[in-house]
Amino acid sequence: MSLDFNKGGSRYGRTTKRKKTNMILNILIGVVFIFIVVLASSLFFGKNDPATDKENQLATGEQELSETEEKEAEQESEEAAPTDEEEAESEEAEESAEKDAEEEKEKEEKDKDKEEEKEEESNEADDSETEVSENSDDPNVIKTMTNPGWGPVGTSQSEPHTSVYDEGHVDWDEKLKAVEAATRLSSSDYTLIFLGNGGSEHSSIASIKNKSTGENFKVYLEWVTNKGWKPTKVEQVKSL
Repeated sequence: MSLDFNKGGSRYGRTTKRKKTNMILNILIGVVFIFIVVLASSLFFGKNDPATDKENQLATGEQELSETEEKEAEQESEEAAPTDEEEAESEEAEESAEKDAEEEKEKEEKDKDKEEEKEEESNEADDSETEVSENSDDPNVIKTMTNPGWGPVGTSQSEPHTSVYDEGHVDWDEKLKAVEAATRLSSSDYTLIFLGNGGSEHSSIASIKNKSTGENFKVYLEWVTNKGWKPTKVEQVKSL
């Protein structure tokens, strides 16, 4: 009885090979199963992680807040930006204001010119009415000037009037006002040398020197009841 070693050996080899193949497949299946479990666990636990959810919520909230702020900023910018119509109205208002200002300035200049013309006309009228006499018995007198247009300068004093020669008193100031009306000199144009009684309670004499020309004048004043001091005569003299 003979034995077939080749036949038996071939069956043994096939069995061993099949076992190895099955073992490899089982290992691969196990690896795949473990990978699936790990992946599923990661997805499940990562989705339900409170910290992760909170971070996601914060990130989402910040994004929404940022988008809201951007929208509000854009809206405010659009509201703040003037429209073409508003810009046109603003330009028209500015032009109108400038035009009104120019017209007002022109009106003021015209009024000023008219006042100056009236003053010049008044001065010319005064000059035409002023009577000048160069004949005097007094050798110190150069010429004498009178003018029927000279009138009382007005007063704030009540009657009965008392002449006062205290500097700064209202009566003193009104006397100087009459002096300036007759000579057409302002207080800064002359030096007051003397202001005193003219021979009675209701008459005064002022002696002044013109600062620019050096001319000397004597101005004679009289009191008009309830109307104030009135210049009656002005003398240009050689010396005071």
